[in-house]
Parts: sequence; structure tokens; C-alpha cells
Amino acid sequence: MRKTMKKTIVGLVVAGAALVGASPASAAFESYSPSAKAGSWTQKNDSQVAAKIHKLATKAHADYYRTTDPGSYYTLWNKKATLGSVTYSGVGGRVTDLRTCNWVPDNDDECSRWEIRG
Repeated sequence: MRKTMKKTIVGLVVAGAALVGASPASAAFESYSPSAKAGSWTQKNDSQVAAKIHKLATKAHADYYRTTDPGSYYTLWNKKATLGSVTYSGVGGRVTDLRTCNWVPDNDDECSRWEIRG
């Protein structure tokens, strides 16, 4: 009984140390549109963006800046309008700024605030 408990405690300590040592910069960078109808995030060390639909019949886009071209932003559309659908950008320079927008026909899109990693 003691040997099993000792192994469990050692395992928890090792797992905790690994989490403490994880760099926050490697965590996904995410954004949600107003009313959370859509969301976007980065992956592959912030070099790719994904955009997901959270509410049926929603069309949305993720806008983002990359280190390779800081003067202009990129747009990743998800026009599938099906619940749970995800689109992916190509892999490129590190994403530094990200926002998610609900598409509004013939009007200004509803966008989240910019999430900035810098």
C-alpha cells in the first residue's frame, strides 16, 4: 500500500513540475465572436489559425496579423455555417493579433476585441 502511494505522489510531483515548466507562449491564443457564435485560435506554435462555428447558420471569419507582414492583416473565412465546422489557415509567420467576427450581410460585421500577443 505504501509503495503504491509513494509512486502516485512521485507521479503527481513530476506532472506538476512539467506544467509549471510549460511556457505560456506555447499555449493556444484564442478569441470568440460576440455572443460566442464562432471562435478562433492559433495552433502549431502560433503559426496557423483555426476558425470554428459554434451556432448553426453562422458565417464567421478570423482576422489576424503575422510577424512576417505586421502592416496588414489576414482573414480566414468559415462560410460552412454548420455547427462545429472548422477551417484552417496555412502555416506561416507567428500570429501576434487575433479577433473573431460574425458575418453580418450588408452591414458591419460583429467583431470581438483584438487579442494581442505581440
